[in-house]
Amino acid sequence: MNDRSRRIFGFVIGLLMGLAYGLVAELINLVSLPGIPLYNAGSGPFAGVLLVAMGGGLIGLIAAWPEDILPGVILSSLAGALLTVLLSLPGMRGGLDAFTNTFVLLVITFLPRAFLFLPMAALVRWVLSVWATELQSVSFSVKKLALSVTVSVLVAGIAGLFSLYPGYGRQALAQANELVQRGMLATDSDSLPAALKPVDGFLQRAQGSYTLELSDNPDVLPVQRPIAPYGEQEYAVIIRFENGFRFGCAFTPTYGNPSCGNY
Repeated sequence: MNDRSRRIFGFVIGLLMGLAYGLVAELINLVSLPGIPLYNAGSGPFAGVLLVAMGGGLIGLIAAWPEDILPGVILSSLAGALLTVLLSLPGMRGGLDAFTNTFVLLVITFLPRAFLFLPMAALVRWVLSVWATELQSVSFSVKKLALSVTVSVLVAGIAGLFSLYPGYGRQALAQANELVQRGMLATDSDSLPAALKPVDGFLQRAQGSYTLELSDNPDVLPVQRPIAPYGEQEYAVIIRFENGFRFGCAFTPTYGNPSCGNY
């Protein structure tokens, strides 16, 4: 297999792996939370799948670019980590301090992110080595070639399963959706659910369609909330209406009612 063929095939394998991962990662929460309008920062879930697929193709191309395996795997892993950092930058919110803190966190976690991309890069090179070895023989095994590609795509799809929101996160989304639905039925402040009364303008502006975004950083919300038990993960759910109105609710385990406020 010459350099050109190896690089093209590396791109194709990375593209297929990215497509499998993206499909599972984008759709698994939609399937597990039917009827809940989840927020998508792009133009829809399938745009996200396409973006992940193209990113996978780029990582596969970089992994296949050098003739030697180790440099390709290392460069590809670093490129994957850099890509995730760059994609995270547009989503930073909450002012300069929050931006700075998030950016520092991204820098600190750069190498751990790169480590997570090592298996993908190594898998691309494994498939390439299988194909290079098989194609040297006139009597190559089509079954073996297809099996190597199938294994890589399946592994990528299984990795996408880890994008499923944790149990309490899914519970918070369901509870927030129910809370919004009850609030939209209220006709005055007395009939408004207690958790929504601190939200200024809910009765007047909470109209039309909306989306819910889960965050594991409840500190983005300017609300007072109970102290979470040690080791328990808190969540924030950001609610965005199509008319621009938005607010958020912080969910603390073992505490029934969320703490909501404008965002």
